[in-house]
Amino acid sequence: MARYDGAQLAQESLLDVAGHVVHAIHKAPQITGRTEIRTEVLTGDDLIPVIEVMGSLAKIAQFIRWDYTVFKESYDSGNPPVLVLIGAGTTSAEMAWNCGACGFKTCAQFNKYAKENSGTGLVGGGPSCNWKVLDLGIACDWACAAAWQYSVDNRIQGSSGGAALMAGYLPGCSSILGLPLGPCRDMAWYTRETMNRKFSYEDYRAAMMRSNPSLFTAFPGGGNPQVKSRDQWWDSPEFFRPETNPEAEEKLYTCLTEVAEIVEKYRDQVSARYRK
Repeated sequence: MARYDGAQLAQESLLDVAGHVVHAIHKAPQITGRTEIRTEVLTGDDLIPVIEVMGSLAKIAQFIRWDYTVFKESYDSGNPPVLVLIGAGTTSAEMAWNCGACGFKTCAQFNKYAKENSGTGLVGGGPSCNWKVLDLGIACDWACAAAWQYSVDNRIQGSSGGAALMAGYLPGCSSILGLPLGPCRDMAWYTRETMNRKFSYEDYRAAMMRSNPSLFTAFPGGGNPQVKSRDQWWDSPEFFRPETNPEAEEKLYTCLTEVAEIVEKYRDQVSARYRK
């Protein structure tokens, strides 16, 4: 009779769970009935382009830095997550519902604009049909629920999904979300043990204010939103005010240039996956 190391078996079984997750994704109900949901599962070295793109974006986006750190340290330790990619083409609408949720009066107007002004297509970034984005979100909900039935830690991510889109995975999909399964420990994507003691409390608070400023605002009904930036914030009021930051703009440009170089480095390797 064979004996198995439990931790190693748990890691190897993540791919089996990914199969059940994909079943759930393609079983998920839709509002439109027209959204083609596509999936792909990345393991091992196929994670490297995604991790490298995330690593570059982590320099300008704190929430990506958190996700990147878990990916990188898990991969380096030999226990990487299995990444399920969930994608769809959301930049066209053939339902002719003319609901206006996209900002255009008719689907025809939206389709014309989206065809001539196609951007990244990232979820929420547009141009996207809101109904198809909802269909994609429902598929992601079913995916997370399926993973949790197997007690596998997971978290739906725009970070890894967006990095995969930039790296060329799931060509034809304008919106991709990533669902890492594992690493096999408790709440890896929420309590983030890998981030412990790497930042001070002040660093965390500043990062949260930059990433989620709406969580730190008082009631903005007066049109001059006050920021609750510290204890007893009411004593010395501070307010959010738009301002330009040349240093931040330069950092963004440098980051995007670096991302382009990473994408070019892995272009042939990734595109080879889809050649018939």
